[in-house]
Amino acid sequence: EKMASSGQCGVSWAELKALVNTKITEVCEEYYASNKDIDAAGESYSTVLQRLHALLDEFSSAPFTIQRLCELLLDPHRVYFTSTRKLMSALEKLLTVSSTVPVMSNAPAKPGTYQVAAEYELNKLLAGEQGGDAQPMDVEN
Repeated sequence: EKMASSGQCGVSWAELKALVNTKITEVCEEYYASNKDIDAAGESYSTVLQRLHALLDEFSSAPFTIQRLCELLLDPHRVYFTSTRKLMSALEKLLTVSSTVPVMSNAPAKPGTYQVAAEYELNKLLAGEQGGDAQPMDVEN
């Protein structure tokens, strides 16, 4: 739910992938039980479901469409009221992307850079100390 609402997730991709795989099965089975309309290209329901799982398993990190994928899995009836075929087609489109969410981390500041001086002043302010007494320093370019 957190991924669907904010795009942020507190679990690893491996854990999230397992949850999404399970949810794909649950949602598709629910739709298929009430409406067996899957026959777009002569493919069976199980063939399409296996393809969805295979597409998801190919990602080494979350696809950039993961937030929309989670939104759709949490509330599929909002968009696709009864059609299993349309739901599975939408899921497939969300899984046939090649880009993934970039993994970013903060690199430590290099000594002698402006970032070090700014972090020092910021930490002083956060600690409640008076600022403004910073001395000029040599900064590498």
